Amino acid sequence: MSLSTIPWPAAAASVSQHLPPLAGHLRAMRAMLAVVQNGSTMRAAQALHLSQPAVARAVLQLEQASGLPLFMRGARGMMPTTLGSQMAARVEAMLQHLSSGAAEAQAAATLAGRRSPLPQRFAEIVPAGHLRALMAIADCGSESQAAQSLGLTQPAVHAALQGLETSLGLQLFYKLTFGTRLTPAGEALLRRVKLALAEVRGMDSDISAWRGEIRGRVVVGVLPLSVSIFLPRAVAMLAASHPDIEVSIVDGTYESLMQQLLSADIDAIAGALRGDAPPDEVCQRHLFDDDLVVIAPAGHPCLQRKRLALKDLLQWPWVAPLPGTPADRAMVQLFRAQGLSPPQGSLRANSPTMTLAFVLQTGRLALASRGQALQDDHGGRLAMVPIELPATRRRIGLATRAQSTASRDLELFMQACEQAVKDVPA
Repeated sequence: MSLSTIPWPAAAASVSQHLPPLAGHLRAMRAMLAVVQNGSTMRAAQALHLSQPAVARAVLQLEQASGLPLFMRGARGMMPTTLGSQMAARVEAMLQHLSSGAAEAQAAATLAGRRSPLPQRFAEIVPAGHLRALMAIADCGSESQAAQSLGLTQPAVHAALQGLETSLGLQLFYKLTFGTRLTPAGEALLRRVKLALAEVRGMDSDISAWRGEIRGRVVVGVLPLSVSIFLPRAVAMLAASHPDIEVSIVDGTYESLMQQLLSADIDAIAGALRGDAPPDEVCQRHLFDDDLVVIAPAGHPCLQRKRLALKDLLQWPWVAPLPGTPADRAMVQLFRAQGLSPPQGSLRANSPTMTLAFVLQTGRLALASRGQALQDDHGGRLAMVPIELPATRRRIGLATRAQSTASRDLELFMQACEQAVKDVPA
């Protein structure tokens, strides 16, 4: 198992490097879904306006790529195996994302006089090479670099991008002196293409699981506070049981991580759950509750007070959270509830590691997770200030995409997190 910490936008740049192997079999996937829906290659061929041998070859090609049977064949037709049914559900979701991408690109287009074909038609005909070119140009920013990343010539990439625009009847790219950028329509399409390819990665994970080979890649966005209580332990447990699952860690603000989650650039967000998360798009898994405490270096003058009120802490300097973050909102609400203004300081940090470093090395006060403070007092150098902070309790957990079935590797990661929180200090 490998663990990496990657900054944004490096997370996005890694997407084209991890295109799922099955992504080159879109035509075969469409044929396979038609057979599942119609019960035989003959009826599927009629629905797709193809020959029966062409459909049969496509299904066989996908089975060979999977290394497992996807259908049980009989005199009355073809029935999908359990894996075949799982793959068909993902193919259907993939095609729906592509259809939605075409519709959303049309809605975002500025050239109102141009109209794309029916969105469903786009999903049925778009070649895998066009999608690869879109991903690569978004990651690399120029046709030459995209060509290099894909192992193609620049004219081949240019032709694929032109074909994509022609199939939609929309301008998807701006040609600039310093490279190629996506138009709003291109950005709308890109988001859905990423979601579609996430379903293909799920197919790869499903197939590996059926082969008894648990492997894959999970990208986790982490929020400040509380995550360090359980995440390192969860990753260690997953590495011990499934060493072929790669875990990459991305940190950032809630807003940026949510955008990445909904664009399939990351697979999950670990941290404080939010009540304003869209339930139709985000599934939140509650792991445990944690609250905030004030921390100080051992020997701080405030620890010598027998009776301590929140207003007394305003006489000392603080390390404050970044404006607009959940911790900042909690601090503002905490002080204003007692008619006080929050600490006014020039030092703000959103990293728990840097916050603790400033507390220990400069003698400042700060807010921290109770669980984290209980877990590590830095050899007695860190202390919790004996003062209650009402209404700072927060639900900690994982957020994933609601409209997608979790891949086997992601499900195992979430199970490891659930196991790890059983040892969280209470």
